[in-house]
Amino acid sequence: MKVKVLCLGRSAKEINVSDGTTVEQAIAECGFPKDSSYTRHLNGSPCFDTDILVDNAVLTLVPQVKGGGC
Repeated sequence: MKVKVLCLGRSAKEINVSDGTTVEQAIAECGFPKDSSYTRHLNGSPCFDTDILVDNAVLTLVPQVKGGGC
């Protein structure tokens, strides 16, 4: 099945994965960062690394915004 993985500020990749592939496995396959500085969204909703992907899913890695002090 096909899954699109977007890493905002970097790039996007479309990969083929097998049934039962997790968010964490897809991130590793793409070579994107697995650290906690990125929040994960699956089809627009927050998700966990253990969530299972479905066909044509869109996994988005969003960098966390820090700062704000003057």
